[in-house]
Amino acid sequence: MLDERQRLAQEIHDTLAQGFTGIITQLEAAALAKEQPAEWQRHLDSATALARENLTAARRSVRALHPEPLDGATLPDALADVTARWSERTGVPATCTTTGDPRRLHPEIEATILRITQEALSNVDKHAAAGRVGLTLSYMDGEVTLDVRDDGAGFEPATGDGGFGLPGMRRRVRRLAGTLHVESEPGAGTAISVALPAVPLLPEAPA
Repeated sequence: MLDERQRLAQEIHDTLAQGFTGIITQLEAAALAKEQPAEWQRHLDSATALARENLTAARRSVRALHPEPLDGATLPDALADVTARWSERTGVPATCTTTGDPRRLHPEIEATILRITQEALSNVDKHAAAGRVGLTLSYMDGEVTLDVRDDGAGFEPATGDGGFGLPGMRRRVRRLAGTLHVESEPGAGTAISVALPAVPLLPEAPA
């Protein structure tokens, strides 16, 4: 029950909390740009789009607790889409690269990688003041890895990030017998590396 409660709390954080943070950021930016009509409108449009995305994601999570971007999409495509929309919204250049032999994995594995990507990008937006971000999804024989690197402000990993982000990521990864490593130092950017077992998606048994 405790494990499920933590998972539900993370799902709520990954949908509602992240979405509201993005909306607030865009509205605050709009307030600062009130003397620049075009910039003001851009931030207002971004806030509106985020609100709609967040409402859709929240409804989807309540129904099935499954990340909406993965509906009808492969994991590499979903990550590329999330990264592109984040880059467009924040104005920070971001790339998403896939290596190895992509294949369908167990839904829990794919959902965890997607959620960690969203959380990592959210942290970059909130804390890093980065000039660029790079994501790499790698398929190997026995594991799948995700690397998220930015050239931003960095922090001291020994003291944590002071929020829900990294502890939530670590709990997600531990539930699936994976590992998470963080490399960072003030002024030198941050690298988050996640490795999870590449558990395949099993075909459904015939009825």
